[in-house]
Parts: sequence; structure tokens; C-alpha cells
Amino acid sequence: MKTIFTKTFSFFLISIFLYSCMGEREARDPLLGREASLYGIGQFANQLLSADRFSRLEIEVLYMEGYRPTNQMINGMQEFLETLTHKPEGIQIRDREIPSQGQETYTIDDVRDLEREHRTLFNEGNTVTIFVIVLDGNFSKDDEETFAIGAAYQNTSMVLFGPRIHMNSGGFRRPSRALLETTVSLHELGHLLGLVNNGTDMVHDHEDEEQEKHCDNQECLMFWQVETSGLFGFLGNTIPQLDENCLKDLRANGGR
Repeated sequence: MKTIFTKTFSFFLISIFLYSCMGEREARDPLLGREASLYGIGQFANQLLSADRFSRLEIEVLYMEGYRPTNQMINGMQEFLETLTHKPEGIQIRDREIPSQGQETYTIDDVRDLEREHRTLFNEGNTVTIFVIVLDGNFSKDDEETFAIGAAYQNTSMVLFGPRIHMNSGGFRRPSRALLETTVSLHELGHLLGLVNNGTDMVHDHEDEEQEKHCDNQECLMFWQVETSGLFGFLGNTIPQLDENCLKDLRANGGR
């Protein structure tokens, strides 16, 4: 009798353990938490655009000393996303300074390491999040003539290279810092929203054949030159707008 009871009790405990583990696996939502920030660029486009799963958006902006974004950039990102996305419970941006790493250049792996160390906002409940970091160094793959100003590198993550922005703004025949960093930040947000043909399907074909994942319209915000040194022969006195093809793509994927 004792032996039968012991075996029955042991089986009962094992059953509880297995049920608990299975329940935990089934309950884990792939759209929530830190793991949900590790997808490829554009893979959260629908979640960012629509209110089907997330009705609120939070943006965490981190910057190193001396490179705090202008208010125009902060406000520009908010207005851009309010215009294009369905977030009835609102969009909030939080910014704070983080320590410098004392590096002249950063690789994308360096940027990912910084995100792992400093990012605090992740998808939770009905809130989807975006991570923006402004560094005090340049991109490691830059050369004297060709360089990156910003980049989207994961599904909800983007980076701006502060020294490039400061060195190439405010001078003779150069855009203001506010105009430059706002334009680049909106371009990278466009990539997070799946433009062009990278998470958000095209309604009409308009992907640049030579510069993939960019719009073929030279007047569009998603033209390839916007995130590189080529921007200075392209940017006027105002921020370029998304063209109608890009807007149609976003609407078809759950946006406004």
C-alpha cells in the first residue's frame, strides 16, 4: 500500500512539473519582452503600424554626453509616427543620457552590446517599444568619402552617429543640426516600419534596383542617400516627405 501511494504521489508531482513547463512555454508571447526586440529589420512593421496587437507606443532615446537630440528631432519622430500609425492610447518618448564608451568608432555588434546593457523598455501588455541610441563615435565601416549617419539594425532598434551629424551640419551650405538629425531619424523609422519592401509589401513596385530596401523616387524620404554622406547633395531646407507609393504600402500593412 505504501509502495503504491509513493509511486502515485511521484507520478502526481511529475505530472504537475510537466504541466507547469508546458504551460509556461504556451504562455510565452513571442511579441513581448527582450526576446521580441531581436528580430530583423521590418519584421515588426505591422505591430508598429496597427492597433491590432499594440495600441500604445513608447520610444526610448538614449544619448551619450554632448549628443542629446534636438527637440525638433524628438517632436518630429512623435509627429511622424502619430501621422502614420494607429496608436489610440498614444505615443510617448523618453530620453536620457548614458555614459560614453570612449570609442572613436562603433561596430553594429558594439551597438547591440550597448542596447543589451542600457535598454529598459520592451514590449509589454498593449505597448510596443522602439529603441534609439545616439553615439559619440562614428560607424566602423566609414571611410573619408563615404560614411553612415544612421542605421536601423533590428526590428525596433536604430542608431545615429552623433559626430557625423555635428560635423556635417550648421556650416556654410550645410543643413542645421535639427534638420539633419530629424531627417535621418525619420528615414530609419521608415525602415522599422518595413519600407521599402522589407517587412511591408509594396502595393506598386518602387524599390530602387541598385539600392535595395530604398525608394526609387529621388524626392522621397526613403531614397537611399538620406542615411549616407550622399545626403548633402540631396537635402534642401525642409525634411523630405514619404511619397505616395510609400504611404500606400504603410496603409496596406495596417497604418494610417
